Amino acid sequence: MNCPDQNTYPNLSKLIFEILSLWPEHERYLEKSFSCRDIHLLRHSERLSAMIMRLSHTIDGGLTTLAADYRFLCEQIVLPEELYFRRNGRYRLTKFEDALNTVYSDNVFMTRYMNGLLMSDVMWVNHCRGLQHYTEKFLPSLDAGSDLLEIGPGHGLLLFLATEASHIGSVSAWDVSQTSLAMSQHALETLGATRQVKFEARNIFDASILDEARAGLFDAVVLSEVLEHLEQPEQAIRVLLHLCKPSGRVWINVPANSPAPDHLYLVNKPQQAEQLVRDVGFNVIDTAHFPMTGVTLDRAIKQQLTVTCIIVGEKPMQ
Repeated sequence: MNCPDQNTYPNLSKLIFEILSLWPEHERYLEKSFSCRDIHLLRHSERLSAMIMRLSHTIDGGLTTLAADYRFLCEQIVLPEELYFRRNGRYRLTKFEDALNTVYSDNVFMTRYMNGLLMSDVMWVNHCRGLQHYTEKFLPSLDAGSDLLEIGPGHGLLLFLATEASHIGSVSAWDVSQTSLAMSQHALETLGATRQVKFEARNIFDASILDEARAGLFDAVVLSEVLEHLEQPEQAIRVLLHLCKPSGRVWINVPANSPAPDHLYLVNKPQQAEQLVRDVGFNVIDTAHFPMTGVTLDRAIKQQLTVTCIIVGEKPMQ
């Protein structure tokens, strides 16, 4: 394929080379994914690639393992769920307990799954554009001194990007799993974060969050690729509204028509996700919808193909 220039995008070139060395049949897909990227998105792709390269040094097998797990994600995880979705028009699971038993409790599977998703943040253009929106639009839109919370920080990429935004006042992270928080914290250390992040093991469905004096703590709350894993997405967004200060903002990233073995909440169209945020009480002030590689947004919506849906909501002044 006609790869991005190695001198200009050295880390991105290394990721692509490693994948194609293991999986040459993926060349056509990557050609489509990168041929549509302008210089700004390529620069962002390089920035993310540099972060992934650093994280690869902490993984057994390094970049080769990440490339193998990315192929595993595409062929062994996503493809079977996509076939099920096409045949049945719904996700396979609807209950968190089933996802816990079949996915989250399998440590080997989850490691490969998470490694593959890390690579997808660069290789899948919709994922990359979603992170670009967060970095180049959402974070700069926040006032100086803003206190930011991310719920379910995962690989820690968004947390790290927030720590690098010098105008952000404080950065916090909540997750239901102490193990997940430890992984995110380790990722920030590996990436070289120079600012402290406050980590807390919190379950947003704990009723005490709505009862205790924690209302209006944050100027910004981030919920990225979490809603689709929940049985009660509306309740989760109500908690976000409670946590935001008046005029505080949420950045929500949720995929439409994105079958995966642990996805429970199906968004059929981007407007469905937007309306959910409105119904809870936020004013929707910005949206961005990025279709999967190789298709237009209109085609993705018409054929129920994957779309990364970004919704920015603002809590009304009281």
